[in-house]
Amino acid sequence: MVNIGGGFPAHYRGDVPAIDGYARAVTAAITRHFGNQLPEILIEPGRSLVGDAGIIQTEVVLISEKGCGDDHRWVYLDVGKFNGLAETMDESIKYRIATPGRSGVSGPVILAGPTCDSADILYERTEYQLPLGLEVGDKVEILSTGAYTASYASVGFNGFSPIRTYCI
Repeated sequence: MVNIGGGFPAHYRGDVPAIDGYARAVTAAITRHFGNQLPEILIEPGRSLVGDAGIIQTEVVLISEKGCGDDHRWVYLDVGKFNGLAETMDESIKYRIATPGRSGVSGPVILAGPTCDSADILYERTEYQLPLGLEVGDKVEILSTGAYTASYASVGFNGFSPIRTYCI
């Protein structure tokens, strides 16, 4: 038996190969090493199976400009690292972001969560652009959040309730 684990990706901001590309690579490697005596193969599909099924709908709670020649608006959401977005730590996973009902000219933003913790900045180095007409109260959707976000949500960090999960 060979357990090749997981690692099959969801569709975040970058392109990902189709699952059949992974299957061809795994089949070629297993055949190269085992010939016609193929072992049982265990695969954990992980986020490729459920990642794209989730959306976190959040709301803009504050928009600020820091000034001093910085053209980035700071957009604070009511969901952050401690509400299920732990994998944004070090900007590891770069989720796709949508702004339903808002379009038009966009500008660079820094996205942050609602807590006073300095670690609750989701994206500061990775370029994200959101509509210039974005306002407090607007909805922002964080896409492909079906893997792990609900289980990462803390219970009551800084007085914030964990995110509610709806299964449809």
